[in-house]
Amino acid sequence: MTENGKKIKTERAFPAKMRGRLAAHFRKYRWNYLFSVLAVAVMWGVWVAAYFAVGNEYVVPSFTETMRELGALFASGTFWESFGGTLWRTVAGWLLAFAFAVLFAAAGVASKKFRSFFAPFVSVFRTLPTMAITLMLLIWSTPLVAPVIVTFLMLFPVTYAQLMAAYGEIDPQLFEMARVYGVPRREVLCKIAVPGMLPAVFSQAGPNLSLSLKVTISAEVLVSTFRSLGGMMHEAANYLQVAEMFALTILALLVGGLFEFALHFLTRITARWKGGAV
Repeated sequence: MTENGKKIKTERAFPAKMRGRLAAHFRKYRWNYLFSVLAVAVMWGVWVAAYFAVGNEYVVPSFTETMRELGALFASGTFWESFGGTLWRTVAGWLLAFAFAVLFAAAGVASKKFRSFFAPFVSVFRTLPTMAITLMLLIWSTPLVAPVIVTFLMLFPVTYAQLMAAYGEIDPQLFEMARVYGVPRREVLCKIAVPGMLPAVFSQAGPNLSLSLKVTISAEVLVSTFRSLGGMMHEAANYLQVAEMFALTILALLVGGLFEFALHFLTRITARWKGGAV
């Protein structure tokens, strides 16, 4: 009886604890949420004002018609296949960029000569014209693969720069102490450098994934990728289906915002590393 009583008490205490954390979270960030809602309301107001000012559904569709098109998309099996393809390409490009950035950043940390040698390559990646490289990749690859490569080329220098900037902010006394005590380079890399660098990247994981979605869709539009959100936007533009274009754009904005919100919780891992509260 006592064990059952303790179990029931624990089950009741857990939701209460979660409610307390959520309440504290919203109290702390209430102004952030308030101004975010206000910003969305202003953007919606501008849209409605533009619709009545223009008075042409083929230029600025109504909010009602756009939501109707969005509902029609959700009911279409073709849309979900296109959405899945775009999502896969987005995540693939993002993960490839992250993995290679970590690999090359680790090599740069281990060797200053390699860091100096690789710097011009990063500059080239950073300044590559997106449209030109997309069209060239369309010749060398396929419309299904080109958006992944474009996304990788766009995100890799960004992620690499974030890692190296984070490395530059690590206390140099830690490396000096490791050198004095003869700590192996592998231990320095795994226990000082990487834990010091990844928090900065984790804090940018959501925005980077959101950027990956934007770049992927743009590349899909340019190369007319079959069964993709970008391909659907391109087709809608060709047939002057403006309401569908607005609906797809709103969907991309919502998914990008969801990415940023979901991956924001990766900062909890960095809080553990820094000894902060979870």
